[in-house]
Amino acid sequence: MNIHFEKANLSHIDTIFQWLVEPHMIEFWDNSPEHKEDILNFIHGRKQDYFYGTAVYWIGSINEEPYCFILSDILQPEQDLSEIHRKHLSKSGHTITLDFGIGNKKYLGKGLAAPTLQQFIHFYKQTVDPLADTFFIDPDENNPKAQRVYNKAGFKSIGEFDVTAGAFKGKSNYLMVKEV
Repeated sequence: MNIHFEKANLSHIDTIFQWLVEPHMIEFWDNSPEHKEDILNFIHGRKQDYFYGTAVYWIGSINEEPYCFILSDILQPEQDLSEIHRKHLSKSGHTITLDFGIGNKKYLGKGLAAPTLQQFIHFYKQTVDPLADTFFIDPDENNPKAQRVYNKAGFKSIGEFDVTAGAFKGKSNYLMVKEV
């Protein structure tokens, strides 16, 4: 399996926005106008202001066919983080938070999510940030499938927290951590 990761670019806009309206993505991905604008700002190289204004959007492709969408962001101690997030920040490197989804329905149920996450983390550490040694991912409490996949990818469930901002404000999520 030949997986390639690249930053989302102009050629991906239609694909990303088609994925974001798929029922399997709508349920657990932020589809707000603010998030969509942030994706466009990133792609067009404009100032981002959603989340912390530092999200990076990635496309994963198999044999040059896009199939997954990943958001990465480096967390900083001065950001407004929950106590559980703060407690598990990297002590010596960088902490990266991830959002992940297989957007291309053709690739759903094929067992690709866990190996894709493992390969993305390896790719990220090798080519983007060698100081990245702690990765967070935070599935919704009502998404046991994602929780199982993230466990298979090496993430450990640390506990729950309530989302305090964004499209999922008021929802409860699990914080899962992988140290590399």
